[in-house]
Amino acid sequence: MADIPPLFELLENAQLISASRIDERRVLRLSASQLSDIGAEAAVLTRAEALTYEVGSMTHSATLSMGGGTQPCANLSCRIRHVDQLVQFAAFYSDKVYIHNFLSNHEHHPDFGYIPSIGERRYTLLDDLYVLSRLRPLIEAGLIVPVTSSREVCSQCIALDAFGADADKRFLRERKQLAKRFLEEMTIALDYCEGEWSLACEAPEELLEHGGAYTSYNAPPEPLEQMPRILQRALDGETVPLSKAVRLKLKHHENLAGDILGSVVFEMAVSKILRTSYVSETELPIKILSAVSGDRDLARRNSLVQKHLTSIVPFIGEASPATVVQLRQREEESFLTYRQALNKAIDDVRAQRANLKESDARAIYSDVIAPGLARLDRAVRTARRDLLKDLGRSVTAWAGAITFGMYTGLLPDQLLGVAKTLGLTKILVDFGEAAAKLMSPEDAIKKEDLYFLWRVRQRSDQRHRLGSADKGVT
Repeated sequence: MADIPPLFELLENAQLISASRIDERRVLRLSASQLSDIGAEAAVLTRAEALTYEVGSMTHSATLSMGGGTQPCANLSCRIRHVDQLVQFAAFYSDKVYIHNFLSNHEHHPDFGYIPSIGERRYTLLDDLYVLSRLRPLIEAGLIVPVTSSREVCSQCIALDAFGADADKRFLRERKQLAKRFLEEMTIALDYCEGEWSLACEAPEELLEHGGAYTSYNAPPEPLEQMPRILQRALDGETVPLSKAVRLKLKHHENLAGDILGSVVFEMAVSKILRTSYVSETELPIKILSAVSGDRDLARRNSLVQKHLTSIVPFIGEASPATVVQLRQREEESFLTYRQALNKAIDDVRAQRANLKESDARAIYSDVIAPGLARLDRAVRTARRDLLKDLGRSVTAWAGAITFGMYTGLLPDQLLGVAKTLGLTKILVDFGEAAAKLMSPEDAIKKEDLYFLWRVRQRSDQRHRLGSADKGVT
C-alpha cells in the first residue's frame, strides 16, 4: 500500500478525514487554537526548504487561484472549477505542479480589515478539505505537490534577481497602469448589512473574476468615515454608488492592483525558488510577466495548453484522474511521445498566429489529434484481424494472442469464445517464442505519437458506456 502523503496523514490523525470522507461535524467544532495549530503543522509539513526539486520545463508552479486558493473567489464551486482545470493540466501535460498549500493560511488570521468569525474560519477549512480531496489522486501520485513558501521571503528581491536591476521600475509601471484600468473600468458601491460594511465592485472579467467582487469590513473604510452622508444612506439600506472623486480618495483601485501585482510577484518568486515554469489559468498574470520580463514564451504556452486542453482533447472530461494517472505510470514512454507531439502541434499553430484561440485549439484536434487517433483505430482493426487469422495455432500461441489482446484492449468476442473453449479465461502466461510473433501489431500501435491519448479515449468511452448503462441508456 502506498504511503499516505503527510498532509493527509495530518488530517486523518486529527480525525477530520477518513479516506475520502470528511467529518463535517468535527471540523465545525474546532476551536480557534485548533484551527491555527492545523495551519501551522500543515505549513511545516510542506515547507519549500524541505522539498527535493525536479527541474525541467514541464515542472510547473500554479497561480494561487489555479491551485484552489480563496482569491479572487472564495466560493467552493469556483475553487473546485479551478482545481478541476489544474487536475486536467497535471494529468495530461505536466510532470509536476507545485501549488500553494492553502491549509497553511489557517496558521494566522488577519488583524486588520475584515476579521472572520470562528464560524467563518471553520467553514473555510471545510471548503479547503473538499478542494484538497478533489486533488488527492494527483497529490498521491506526486503530480501535484502542495508547498508552503513563506511570504516573509522578499519577493521584490527575487524579482530583481530574475528580471534585472530595473525590474522594480517595470513592476511599478505595470501597477500604475493596472490601477488606472481599475479606476476607469470599475464601478464601486457601498453596502451595509447587519454590522458589516462592504464594497461591491463591478469590472471586466479580465480584472475581476465573474465581473465582480465584494470586500467586507468590520468598520467603514477610513476615507469613508469622513463622509457621513454616504454612510447614512448605506445605514438606511441604500446601495450607494461612489463617484470617481470618492473612489480616488478611497484608493480601492490601487489596492486591487496591488493585490494582483503582489500575487504575481509572490507566485513568480515561488517559481524562482522551486525552479519551475509558471502556469496561469488567466491571461492577465501572463501579460504582466511578459511586460516585466520581456519574454515569457514558455509561460504563455503553458497558459494556452491549460486554457484550451479540453478543446484539443475534447474527451478528457470522461476520463477520471485516477485512470489517467494509472495509464501514465504504465505507459510513461507513450505519454512523453504524445506530449512532444502536442507541443509541436501547438508551436506550429502559434508560429502562424500570435494568440491561440479556441477555434485554433479545435483545429489542432481536427488536423492533428483526430487523424492520429483514426490511424490507431485502423491499426487496431488490422491487429484484431491478425489475431484471428490462424485458427490452427497451438494453445500456447492462443494464450499469447489472448494475453496481447487483453493488454491492448483488443479482445473481440471471438477471442473470448476461444479462451472459454480452451479454458484460458484466467491464465497468466508469459510472452514466449510463439507469442513473440504477435508483437508486431502492438509495436505498430505503440509507436504512434498519440497511443497514450488513444488509450485514454478507450477508458473514457468505456466509462461513458458504463455510465449510460447505469442510467438505463441503450
